[in-house]
Amino acid sequence: MTTNWTICGTCDFRHITKPSVFWCSECEEGLCHECTEHHSISKATRGHITVSIDAYKKLPSIILDIAQSCKNHNEKFQIYCNKHDCPCCKKCIVETHNECKDFVDIDDFLKDIKSSNAFVEIEQTLAEILENIKRIKKDREENLKSIKETRENVESEIKLTKLKMVSYLNKLQEDILTELGKIEESESKLIHKSLMSLQHTEKDVIEYQNSIANIKQHASGLQAFLGLKQIEHDIEEKDKIIQAIVKNKDFNHVTLSWKINSGVQYIQSNLATFGKIVVESKSSDITIARRKNIQAQIMVIASVPLSLDKIELKLKKIVSSRGNDITGCSLFSNGKMIFSSYKDKKVVVLKNDGSKPGKINSEFQTFDVEQIDESLIAITTGSEGGKIIFADLLEKKTKKIIDVSVPNDGMAVYGGWLYFSAGTNGLMRVNIIDGSIREVLYKPMCGSAYIAVFGNKLYFTNKSENTVTCSDLEGSVKWIFKDERNLSFPLGISLDHYGNVYVVGNKFANVVVISPDGKRSKTILTSADGLDCPQVLHYNRENNQILVANRNGNAFLFDVIFQ
Repeated sequence: MTTNWTICGTCDFRHITKPSVFWCSECEEGLCHECTEHHSISKATRGHITVSIDAYKKLPSIILDIAQSCKNHNEKFQIYCNKHDCPCCKKCIVETHNECKDFVDIDDFLKDIKSSNAFVEIEQTLAEILENIKRIKKDREENLKSIKETRENVESEIKLTKLKMVSYLNKLQEDILTELGKIEESESKLIHKSLMSLQHTEKDVIEYQNSIANIKQHASGLQAFLGLKQIEHDIEEKDKIIQAIVKNKDFNHVTLSWKINSGVQYIQSNLATFGKIVVESKSSDITIARRKNIQAQIMVIASVPLSLDKIELKLKKIVSSRGNDITGCSLFSNGKMIFSSYKDKKVVVLKNDGSKPGKINSEFQTFDVEQIDESLIAITTGSEGGKIIFADLLEKKTKKIIDVSVPNDGMAVYGGWLYFSAGTNGLMRVNIIDGSIREVLYKPMCGSAYIAVFGNKLYFTNKSENTVTCSDLEGSVKWIFKDERNLSFPLGISLDHYGNVYVVGNKFANVVVISPDGKRSKTILTSADGLDCPQVLHYNRENNQILVANRNGNAFLFDVIFQ
């Protein structure tokens, strides 16, 4: 912003310095009280809206820095060039955009811009992001708390394990010391027994020594001869006894030692740590709400009606959904295609690279399928299921199941809520995070009713009455489309970024596009394009592609061209 908004621009032009009190964004000037009064009654400026300087200063800097006039020519912007995605003055068109063709009068954008779908989308996106941040913060805080709790539990387990090991080692020590005592006692008894025997023999030998001394001194020669013979015989017996004792294994020299158990040796040499702290990381169960295909700039442009005659479809490829009784489909921005096979109770995943298809099996029937984010999808379970399933495409398994206790057919995800047709219970919505359920439309819905959401509006089909209805998010009806000559038995429904409504006509095997106001229509696909009992479709607003699926399993991917 080049204008000084602190002083009155009109007074400054007259070389008078007065502080500004109000600001006119169209004139890009500050105004004092007196000039504001003249400004409000002057024919040229009486339609301008002024705000107080204090309020104007609260605008973000990115808004304050926006120039509302062409810097090169000092003229007001009047035209918007879609090709270059920029505003232009009349001189810009002549000088730099003379070859461009896709122009829109900028006044068409400004009309009701503050209540347009673009603002609604941005406001709801910001609210959604803030809510997601709160959910993530709560999840992280709970994780911090759980880490502290698990640390305390692990610490207790480590200490308990140590006590168990010490207790067990103490028992082993007690057992082996008891065994050591018993062995010592047993071996000592054997040695004491040997000592007692030796003591008796020793006593006898000493007596013989004394006897020989007495014989020598006092016995006759005959007595000495005969007595010596007898003593010699006894001594020989004693010597034999001594030799026998020495050779007996009980006379072996006994020593005690301890041979450590190999398990204990292994612990000593290999037990470097008491254990290992394991950190397990798994995907969080937190579900992040994310509205698909948010394109604020495109939606601003979409406020300008587009003639249905400018819409053409070009076949990109034909695919097999690898299932029977196809009742739901979703087209991702990366080209991935998801099909729900009702009777087969499965969801088929086809990747854009042509790799082997994946699938998610279900214990319930699978009616409609809708993308939540890049890996999470929602699945309705039809007239008898009573459940809404949330499945992870990467893990190929169910993440959680919300029990809604009512039938659920077609659905659409918007602003953290999943809107679904509940048959005779009407149109309902369930909160993706906490599972709370709200009624939206009390009027009973027909079976196999499909739903779409665009901006702040709901769109749903009624095959019994051959109608397409548009309502606000609370169920207040805006318009009802009915043209039984061109659209009969309507089923699948989706919208482009202009707000045009694409509907499958099952009976006539066609696809009809309806204008945003519900007043005009055009048939853009027929049986000549391969449609045979078509059931469902999905428009991807990022790629401008539409996926149409026949109930028998064949599907068609089209590029949507706006001429």
